[in-house]
Amino acid sequence: MTDTLTGGKFQKLNRAPAYQAVSQKIRSAILNGELKAGELLPTEMDLAEQFGVTRTTIREAIRLLEYGGLIGRADRKRLVVCLPSKESASNSLSTAMLMHEVTFKELWQIANGLEPLAAGLACDSMTTELKEKLAANLERTGAAKSDTKELLEAEIEFHNLIAQAAHNNALLMAREPLNQLFYPAFKAVIERMHPGGRILDCHTRMFEAICKGDKKTAEEWMQKHMADFERGIKMAGLDFNGPIDHQNL
Repeated sequence: MTDTLTGGKFQKLNRAPAYQAVSQKIRSAILNGELKAGELLPTEMDLAEQFGVTRTTIREAIRLLEYGGLIGRADRKRLVVCLPSKESASNSLSTAMLMHEVTFKELWQIANGLEPLAAGLACDSMTTELKEKLAANLERTGAAKSDTKELLEAEIEFHNLIAQAAHNNALLMAREPLNQLFYPAFKAVIERMHPGGRILDCHTRMFEAICKGDKKTAEEWMQKHMADFERGIKMAGLDFNGPIDHQNL
């Protein structure tokens, strides 16, 4: 109990502002399933009466929830519970990573675990539709060997399709902010190294392994592909150990 005393006097209690308490209550109701996606919330006036606070407090609480993507506007007067978009969650995490000065090395270490995992999971859950999309992607990659912009888009599309084939929402959401932050590095490596032939070879071997359900080979080729990317970052003159700076890419 000594933490409550300073110089023989009790410290003031730290209480969260009312709008934060209201926001947390509504957030908890959404997360525990009491309020479900698509369900309308009471009006601002009703919420103010229920919580015993002013409408100004309710509006501040609503702003927090809207910013977090948990609620949206059904119309001018009514609010609706929303599923947070993967994009909004990814943008928040990407911003946090930049502010914490995450390095290319740190991003690559995580991606080097997630991408082979995605390739392995895809072996067990690949659909006919995604096989067709991957086959089309390989054709696109082959045709884009000397087209930097097209090759970059084909490279990113390939990895996204593999991740979709894994059918794991946690994996998809975890890798999305990595994609956003790695994009400038992908672009720099392709522009300076022109690795079209090597990318096509790696993608083709992964695709063949996945179609055969050969998890070990698919993971190995994805690991080789990620190792190539690490070398490409260094050879392209990017600071692998330094914090990511979009302004300098």
